[in-house]
Amino acid sequence: MADRVSYANNDGMNYDVDVLIVGAGPTGLALAAQLAGYGTSFRIIDRRQGPSTQSRALAVQPRTLEALRPFGISAEMARGGTPAHQLHLHLPDETVQIGLFDIGIEDSAHQQLLFLPQSETERILLNYLGARGIRVERGAELLGLERLDPEDPFAGMEARVQRQDRGIDRIRARYVVGADGAESTVRRRAGMDFRGSGYADTFVLADLEVDGVAPGAVHAYPTDDGFMVLFPLGNPATWRMISLKERGDKSAVTLEYLQGIADKFSGGGLTLHDPKWISSFRLSHQMAEFFQSGSVFLAGDAAHVHSPVGGQGMNTGIQDALNLGWKLALGARGLAADELIDSYDAERRPVARGIVSFTDRLFKLATSRSALAKLPRTKLLPALAPSLASSERLRARAFRTMSQLGIHYRGSTMTAAGANRLPAVLASGPRPGDRLPDAVVHYQQKERRLQDLVSAPGFHILLTGPGWPEDTPHQLHAALAGLGPLLSVQRLVVGSTLTASGPGIIEDVSGLAFERLGLSARRPEVLVIRPDGYIGYRSNGTDVNGAVAYLERLTGSGARSSLQMA
Repeated sequence: MADRVSYANNDGMNYDVDVLIVGAGPTGLALAAQLAGYGTSFRIIDRRQGPSTQSRALAVQPRTLEALRPFGISAEMARGGTPAHQLHLHLPDETVQIGLFDIGIEDSAHQQLLFLPQSETERILLNYLGARGIRVERGAELLGLERLDPEDPFAGMEARVQRQDRGIDRIRARYVVGADGAESTVRRRAGMDFRGSGYADTFVLADLEVDGVAPGAVHAYPTDDGFMVLFPLGNPATWRMISLKERGDKSAVTLEYLQGIADKFSGGGLTLHDPKWISSFRLSHQMAEFFQSGSVFLAGDAAHVHSPVGGQGMNTGIQDALNLGWKLALGARGLAADELIDSYDAERRPVARGIVSFTDRLFKLATSRSALAKLPRTKLLPALAPSLASSERLRARAFRTMSQLGIHYRGSTMTAAGANRLPAVLASGPRPGDRLPDAVVHYQQKERRLQDLVSAPGFHILLTGPGWPEDTPHQLHAALAGLGPLLSVQRLVVGSTLTASGPGIIEDVSGLAFERLGLSARRPEVLVIRPDGYIGYRSNGTDVNGAVAYLERLTGSGARSSLQMA
């Protein structure tokens, strides 16, 4: 933030800001956007003089667009990006066309794989922050981190920052978040290990024009020699090309070099021209041993790096940020139990581990050169591709995984089911820890989306089905008075466009919301939606004491009131 104000927290410790964000890529900017929504004091610094001007990460998955909807920027991203609805798999003897994201993600408003240059994602997030008077402090490099209390790793940190405009700056922060990339200074200064290894192959990338391919589709060319993929980028060039150099090849990557790669994989049917960006680099698959060390947290590439195969990297980083931000915001207000703050590592590290493993397997399938290891690519894929393309079950499962809509926190201690909730094997609909599915509903006689109605900062309680006493919302607000505006209570009912809805009533006219949530119009249930859009608590019946106890556990004593539920 622009102003430096020192204040004391409840423990008497003086801080300049609640959160210091180091790194202003998509991960750091998304974290800043969420903290801003909670009114949390923060500063965001970056050693670079300006934002990224290169396309770099380009795939934006449906879950990321959902997660960014509370900031009102998803529609702008969708308008500026290029959707891909088909994969053209160019095999030696045929080309198989496979629909992309056309099944398995019906419960999202964003049913497309979107390609948008990272520079555009950053620009949109920067504009969002700028409209709220928030600026990135550029040319500010982190030099060191030191605990404010040597005996207490959770008491906050002092960061020593080299400022090009005014020398050394010292920032005392309750929390420090390293979103500063794979070579993270925060990670090194906090003494957090980065484990894994590098790949032997060198990637080549280019944004350029290509003649000879159908527009609006992803084109993949797997062969004995490896692979080449063309993604429909749109801007700054129509196509993003990605492939591999031969091992040991030290040739400069020029347009002529890229044309040779294209000729090898396409049989000479493509013409490359007008490159806007050409690059080559090595990759690794690595992950931090922990994502938290006391008051220091890691997110995005600072916490995990992996192959870009599958388009998961930037999306995972943004969702790291949005899992962490609300927890730190509540912690700064004294509304987060220690277990809630610590749950960031417990929830996001398993997700990152799964994605690192998933992309590593995909990468090895696409690049293996040994006769045995490349069999799935060279023999099985051509034989099975037509069947895979026609199998709705397999495609639905694959798209659910790639879209990141299937990510869940079911094993987290920050989720719970009521004592009278049916066992998971019998219950229908999403479980505690699952993402809240979306559907079109009616609110105040207007068509809205369910996820949008529970997107304001804070916790949202949905009372569903019949039998709810009229004063239940009042009773919940009274019992959790410490949450104040960070608690919303609404009714979700099966409704009709012909009936006038009351305040706080969400009407499911189509019945899709009830169906996707596994609800019954004849059975009451209570659901607590966490600030990140995941179901935290779920129980049958009209007894809400379990929901109150759940929120008290997450928020410590901060949410409690002297009033008790009857």
